[in-house]
Amino acid sequence: MKASWRTLLRWLVVSLAAVAWLQIVASFAGETWDWRHLALRWGFTWAALIAAYHGLQRWAVPLMLTGGVTAGLALVAAGQRRAAPPTLAGWLVLWSGFSLLLVAGQVLQADRSAGLWMRRVRTVLGHALLAGLAGGGAVLLGQMEARFADEEFFAALQALTLAVYWLLLRGGLARLDPPRLRSNEQAKQTPRGGARVVYSLTAALTLVSALLAILAIRNYQASFSPPLAPTYHPISAEHPFLCGQATPDPQTYQGQATFQRLLDLVAANPFAQSPEYGLLALGTNQAHWAQTFHDRLLEEARQGLFTGPAGSVKSVQHDAALRVYFYWRVQTAFPALFSPEEQALLREWFAAINRRALTVEPVDWMYALAFNQWLQGPYENQENGAGLLALLETTGLADAALSARNRAYLDANRRGWATRFRVSDDAAVYQPEWLNNAYFQALYTGEMPARNMQLSFEWLLLQSLPDGTPLQYNHSGKAPMAAIGLLGAHLTGEGRYLWIAGRSADALQAAGGYVFAQPGLEALDALLGESPNEGSCLLYGDSGLPNQAGPLAPDKIVFRDGWAPDSAYLMLNLRFSGWHRYKATNTVTLVYQAGKLSGDRLSSQPFSWLPTGRSLFRDKRVPRENLNGLVIGRSGLSAVLYALSGVGGRWEQDPPFYARVVRFETGAGRDTSVTEISDWRGWTHRRAIYFYHRGPIVVVDEARGPANSPAAVIWQLPASATLQGSRVTLRDGDQAAEMVLLFQDGLLKSSANTLAVEANGQVSLVTVFLTRQWVGAEALFSGENVELVKGDERITLSLLEERP
Repeated sequence: MKASWRTLLRWLVVSLAAVAWLQIVASFAGETWDWRHLALRWGFTWAALIAAYHGLQRWAVPLMLTGGVTAGLALVAAGQRRAAPPTLAGWLVLWSGFSLLLVAGQVLQADRSAGLWMRRVRTVLGHALLAGLAGGGAVLLGQMEARFADEEFFAALQALTLAVYWLLLRGGLARLDPPRLRSNEQAKQTPRGGARVVYSLTAALTLVSALLAILAIRNYQASFSPPLAPTYHPISAEHPFLCGQATPDPQTYQGQATFQRLLDLVAANPFAQSPEYGLLALGTNQAHWAQTFHDRLLEEARQGLFTGPAGSVKSVQHDAALRVYFYWRVQTAFPALFSPEEQALLREWFAAINRRALTVEPVDWMYALAFNQWLQGPYENQENGAGLLALLETTGLADAALSARNRAYLDANRRGWATRFRVSDDAAVYQPEWLNNAYFQALYTGEMPARNMQLSFEWLLLQSLPDGTPLQYNHSGKAPMAAIGLLGAHLTGEGRYLWIAGRSADALQAAGGYVFAQPGLEALDALLGESPNEGSCLLYGDSGLPNQAGPLAPDKIVFRDGWAPDSAYLMLNLRFSGWHRYKATNTVTLVYQAGKLSGDRLSSQPFSWLPTGRSLFRDKRVPRENLNGLVIGRSGLSAVLYALSGVGGRWEQDPPFYARVVRFETGAGRDTSVTEISDWRGWTHRRAIYFYHRGPIVVVDEARGPANSPAAVIWQLPASATLQGSRVTLRDGDQAAEMVLLFQDGLLKSSANTLAVEANGQVSLVTVFLTRQWVGAEALFSGENVELVKGDERITLSLLEERP
């Protein structure tokens, strides 16, 4: 009896150490105390230990293999159907894999076919391989199931957590002293036979690891952008934007005056560097700005900026290109500014920048792997590398020994306006940077394709906020139109781009803002900026990766009822694709009317433990629950890995690549869209938006999925919002605004300025935004009709009639 109690106590201690590690990681990952997860972790730990303890019995290994293979086939079949993968199958796959690897560790430990030191080295290396396969293999399978939707560094953290967990299980198992190993004298007496087993096991595990790695790489490369995208008539490559009409704003802007205001905003920049002083020198033709540019540029050259290892931040190639451009232009405008000795110093600096740009660095391995290309130095994203090399060749400031390589790269990688009209990354701040590089490449080739150039600025204009406030999504940075709008006006002669630049300057000056240097804007011809008259728009755009052109794909729907400063605005995102992508398929990015009413919950606080180039809260690091849309509960391996590690949150993070546009219509009094995502782990979500001009905005969500599977429709609220029942006061005062949630089933939850209507198997919700004269309106919902009443005004929306 005493021996039995001692055995039980030993098992408890071993399992406690492993479970405690998982609990510690989960708490650091932000998981609140969850008894269910604790029970699952403890149960899985005991199941793996018991299976491995009896793993050398004849029945154990075939049972584990049968269970794992059967469960794996169930997961594959669910993935092929895009159905909800069974979570039980995920547990069986992980249990069989962990248990078999623990058995392999026992065999490795028991072998006595080599000397003491050789056995120790072999044991350490072998256990490291097994732990890596346990943690890394499990996470790779989970990532393939989720189309690599999770941030790579967080997936690596999850893999490390599970690898350490496996090592704790293995160390504990050794102390449980399995009887089959204790009495296995045959293995000790026949070293050659034992060596054969160990070597065969090692070869098998190495082969499995290699096959898993090859499969994972292929899936990883396919995870960014699909080869096909939903179409919508009459959208085409020649006409990628479909817009209605809106009342233009009567305000106009003069070109010269707006350009002067831009210079004032550049002069107000507290972070001004040499490019800003270069623009001020060119724009004002004043010697003191030229002298300041001279001093700052030489200081940067003496410091050797942009000539050292880039680490994880290769976007500095764009910063370097700005120095090349403004030196070239300022030196032309002020020929005596730099002495011959200073010019020689600068030429050597630019040659060193050229050498660094063509130097392959460790981070290039990541890009080469993802983009399926050979290792090379120029930075592909936003075409920064191509922009820099194009300028170096255009200005004659390239390293003479590297000029042939520069031109070979540029000839093999024709980008910019020659091939597309927008960056394939999904953030407002990326398009202006891409435009700079498109302009630099056009200076090199001497070609400026008018159609793509026009569309590239139109892309920004049609997304712009009517009061000129800088647009922001998927990034802590914001994209003011003051500078890039002026460049568009200068290059195309289009007055609407001048108008949005002037409106942006209004907003920046009112907020005490500033702008950075804009190449291509040394002066602006006399031009009158008049308001656009485009209304709500369906926007398709170029897709793919920087080095891989994809099909024209759905991207945004922008609703607006005019261009006056207090006009209403709503942006619906239709995608989760590209390199810099975020999980925004069928989510409302922004609701705006004289200020933000609802929008993505972003943060400017970086992850300090991540590499600098990956630390910003953007892209795949923005969780789906921080957006405004449908979230669904985890299933399959995704649920298992979250339950064990606590890393990742309770909601799935792998929405479909695109939402399908079912309907888009504009009219005199109302604009309408119906969009749909389907086959998301068995869920279908249809979102209809009814945008009444100078009236309410009604968003109707209907989602259906597997029975008893949790889901929710989430809305983010301003910090000042207050909730009373199902009515939310978004803003008080002269520009008051409200939001009303109408639903018949489900549970309304509120936390940290987030509202969610949660239910199992089906979620139906009608959300109404009330502004201007509609604030305080009564909202009625019968399940088939939505009725809004304010005084003598009444809107009746029949949901049955509106269904396509």
